[in-house]
Amino acid sequence: MAGIRYSIKANRLKETKLMGMELASDAEIVSIGEGDHYALLPVIDSGVEDCPWGRLRFELQLPENCVCYLYIASANEKDRWDEALLQQNGLFEKKKVMQQMRGLRFINKEDVLLYETTGRYLWILFEVIGEGVSIGQIRVEAPGDNFMQTFPEVYREKNSFFHRYLSLYSSIYNDFQEKLDERGELLPIETAPLPLLEIYAKWFGIDVNGGFLGEEALRSLLKEAPELLRRKGTKYCIRRICELLIGETPTIAERSLIARYVRGEEKGQIDHLYGDSPYDVTLLLEHYVEEKKKGQLLHLLSQFKPVRTRLHIVFLEPVGMLDEHSYLDQNAVIFTQQEGSLDMEQTPDGTIILQ
Repeated sequence: MAGIRYSIKANRLKETKLMGMELASDAEIVSIGEGDHYALLPVIDSGVEDCPWGRLRFELQLPENCVCYLYIASANEKDRWDEALLQQNGLFEKKKVMQQMRGLRFINKEDVLLYETTGRYLWILFEVIGEGVSIGQIRVEAPGDNFMQTFPEVYREKNSFFHRYLSLYSSIYNDFQEKLDERGELLPIETAPLPLLEIYAKWFGIDVNGGFLGEEALRSLLKEAPELLRRKGTKYCIRRICELLIGETPTIAERSLIARYVRGEEKGQIDHLYGDSPYDVTLLLEHYVEEKKKGQLLHLLSQFKPVRTRLHIVFLEPVGMLDEHSYLDQNAVIFTQQEGSLDMEQTPDGTIILQ
């Protein structure tokens, strides 16, 4: 028979009969509290009579002084054994049914061979002693011995020394093949692991070393990288990068454009505010961010700005500040503008401004 691999994920784990355990993620269950802890997975149907089951793997996080028992049984008849296992509520009764099926038992193992059991249907029962035991990424293979099938029939004695010896190489081959099968998940920006995102950024020619971009911002940047690179050196590109990094759209003041409309004494003030070179560009932002964030923003913008442009960032605060040498005249009033409402019993005083 052709090799089959079953992955036990959310759709199957939701149908798992749990006692003292809970579903922690799409592919993980965890023991909680005291008392019995067990998980009876939904029966797996190979669709083949006398199926030669191969290898069972899962990720096991086992705290100190905790134990994980694994019970495996297989049979060609489903209804009888499945009903017996589901009807028994207690763990002891379920284990008795597995013994009647001549099942296998493993202790604290997360990678086992099932060559001693055959049957169309496969039952998996976990018994856990202790709290905080995590079981996830469960995978079952059938038959799981790719190399054995290539030898003449006389050498294919199931569970023989030769069979187990070849299973070492089959396991290595299957692990390698599984990584190749999962390579497609490494390429999409939505599913790629975080360490690969910086590599993908380098492929685009974008320097994001140092981890200054959060994962969400980095994924958003990479999704829009083709469009940003296509429009490199434009206002759109500058604005979009600010939105991705700090969540605000800046007002862009170009010194070369402002100089056209300013003459005389005001020109000196404009030069002081926005620079004296036609290559000076100032970004005006309403919300202040820490100096480190400002440096990160400039580092990223410098990779997309027009050639020879000198970028400046000004953070506009909503209130003014007085230092210790400020003086107020007798008619000066300091107040904070706030929104409010008046009812029939209120009278505005001298600091109220109605707009």
